[in-house]
Amino acid sequence: MALNLQKKEAIICKIHETATRAVSVVVATLDSIAVNEVTKLRKEARDIGVSIHVIRNTLMRKVIVNTPLACLREILTGQNIVAFSMNQPRDSARIFVKFTKNHEPFKIKGAVFEGKFIPASKINLLSDLPNHKEAIFRLITIMKTSSIGSLIHILHILSNQKNKL
Repeated sequence: MALNLQKKEAIICKIHETATRAVSVVVATLDSIAVNEVTKLRKEARDIGVSIHVIRNTLMRKVIVNTPLACLREILTGQNIVAFSMNQPRDSARIFVKFTKNHEPFKIKGAVFEGKFIPASKINLLSDLPNHKEAIFRLITIMKTSSIGSLIHILHILSNQKNKL
């Protein structure tokens, strides 16, 4: 279906707004994936704050001009599906990695996080990031463990000084 110039501009504005608010973006191929499967994927993604779009490459290239997403330009070939994480950086990567396990033709092409391109071979770096609560828990655990180690070290020094007296 041909789009007139006004419709194209509206699509570009809408996706650009989403792209500028996104904390990470993942691009995958859409070849040989049934529409009902994409609909299920979109519903699951929407539930966790991921916005999924199927957009023409020419329009997507216009969306990413002069943005941190410009590094995606090279992978925008063929039919693509783009996922924008709005809450947690890992969400879009995680949902696509999960979808890939059950849909062989579905291939992740790459991602952008903090303005840096992440190739498909390293997508697990993004999908395995901890969420906010997990990160805080890990930080507290590290602080607790290191403080116990410091306390043991201080007690050891004090006991050595006491023995010298």
